[in-house]
Amino acid sequence: MKAGLFLTNEHTAPADLSAHLGQQFDMTRAVAEAGWDSIFTGQHFITEGTQRLQPLPFLARLAAEAPGLTFGTGIHLWTLGNPVAMAEEFATLDVITGGKTVAGLGLGYRPEEFAAFGVDRPSRVKRFERSLDIARRLWRGEAVDADEPWCRLEGATIGTPPVAGDIPVWIGGTSDPAVRRAGRLSEGWILNPAAPSETIARQAALYRETSVEQGNGRGWIAAFREVFCASTNEQARAQALPYLEKKYGRYAAWGQDDGHPDHQALTGEADTVGRGRFIVGDPEHCRTELARFRDEIGVDEFIYRTEWPDMPAESAYSSLDLLIREVVPAL
Repeated sequence: MKAGLFLTNEHTAPADLSAHLGQQFDMTRAVAEAGWDSIFTGQHFITEGTQRLQPLPFLARLAAEAPGLTFGTGIHLWTLGNPVAMAEEFATLDVITGGKTVAGLGLGYRPEEFAAFGVDRPSRVKRFERSLDIARRLWRGEAVDADEPWCRLEGATIGTPPVAGDIPVWIGGTSDPAVRRAGRLSEGWILNPAAPSETIARQAALYRETSVEQGNGRGWIAAFREVFCASTNEQARAQALPYLEKKYGRYAAWGQDDGHPDHQALTGEADTVGRGRFIVGDPEHCRTELARFRDEIGVDEFIYRTEWPDMPAESAYSSLDLLIREVVPAL
């Protein structure tokens, strides 16, 4: 059972992101010293109302604070980029981390992002799969030919090979087709934190079945979860839920709920929005709920997010400390 921390350095605009980096460094060092396994972060563009750092340079800087950890994206918007550039950038991070990089990839869903990059949204599945094939062949050192509107190559190779000649790929997905894609094309599936546990339990079986059918073994399930821990359930709810409600309200405004097969709302009262999504409470509550989720789903790695935009640093530190000392060791 592995443990990872999800960091974003995301704040309501206008924000001084440089001033907030120290908190991210402190949290990275804390989980490294506690023996956790990984750091993950995500990607979005033109996020009106909030500011954030882009993942690959951010992870490269965090790697300097915690040599030996695995650093991954959860997720990188693979459909929006050029496969040669993305292959070289991920390979560069892999060299910086000593071969401890995970390429967590996804299609994306926001119309604004597709428009900004001039990508036709209906073609995103084809583009995702073709770009992934190109990048993997480049990572393996093959001479690659491609004739796509977004990438034309003739016997091309890249100058930045990954440490081990390849990079593990995990795919994030919420819909059933995305879950099948993860089982078919990757070594792992990253669970969307906005997906409720009932939906995930069904989809986990679908992912495992597809992965085995494709000869990829049982696959790896990395559960990205919203978790906040405090001394009492009441204190945890008071400290965390206002920020979670705001964060999920932004997800709804971006249209993320359109891709959820369960149609559970992303806005409203915290107990409605958070059902099956949020784990917020004292250490006993967090241990019990995480263990239940682990056992029902068959989780291989938890990726915990315990801070959200504008949450005071002291609250995030306090929750992380309890997770380190009283929750994660029990899992």
